[in-house]
Amino acid sequence: MYFSKSEEFRVLLLLTYEPTDHSFSFCSMGCRQSSNSRRCEPQQLITTNARPDYGSQTGPYTTEPQAGRRTPAIWNIVLLGMSGSGKSASGNSILREKRFISRPSSKPITSECQVAETKVNDFHVCVIDTPDIFDDDIAPSVRDKHVKKCKQLCESGPCVYVLVMQASRFTNGERNIIEKLEKAFASKVRKQTIILFTRGDDLRQAEMKFEDFLRTCQPELKAIIQKCDNRCVLFENSRQNDSQVQKLLETGMNLIQNQQTFLY
Repeated sequence: MYFSKSEEFRVLLLLTYEPTDHSFSFCSMGCRQSSNSRRCEPQQLITTNARPDYGSQTGPYTTEPQAGRRTPAIWNIVLLGMSGSGKSASGNSILREKRFISRPSSKPITSECQVAETKVNDFHVCVIDTPDIFDDDIAPSVRDKHVKKCKQLCESGPCVYVLVMQASRFTNGERNIIEKLEKAFASKVRKQTIILFTRGDDLRQAEMKFEDFLRTCQPELKAIIQKCDNRCVLFENSRQNDSQVQKLLETGMNLIQNQQTFLY
């Protein structure tokens, strides 16, 4: 079968790019090359101090040989919780460096959504730190602004929502936190949620195992855990612990692999 010049087809080859030391750039699929001497106009990516190494990866997915399932190479961890729960400190633990401001304070420190990205255990992870959106005293317009910004930051890939709570406290404002979470994002958000308990050092000092803490916790807290299908991890942000980060990432990756649709 032959085609005239007016019937020629164009084939767009997606090629990997190598980030430089100063910036990242990519060509969108809308770019067209009219000749070998012309290049697509680059679009600037939002960069952070941590520059991920994409290696030889050629597409938006990696494949785990053992599981045989396709896994997004880029995914988001959204840290949610009330003020003082340890969201920022947990984000720093995941990133293995201090990227979010975290210090003792009688008032909220994080006032806007923030994002930092890095490559952790072969995954390109965007960690999103958020203000307290569960405070009943904040104006609905302010809460909606934070939720909208958070959703915009999640557009790069599927999300895992991490609900951060202290192991050594359970407040009245946290009793209906799942309902508040579903109202802010969607009714199925709990299917993508992991509960991260901070202050693991308090349990260690009390010589209490995490399993015993979960078994003996308050009924209202146990109900929250059950609504998230018992997905829980324990963090000690006072010291670096790679195993706790690995546990969180493995739990999040299993969530992403097993979910057919994702909330953004």
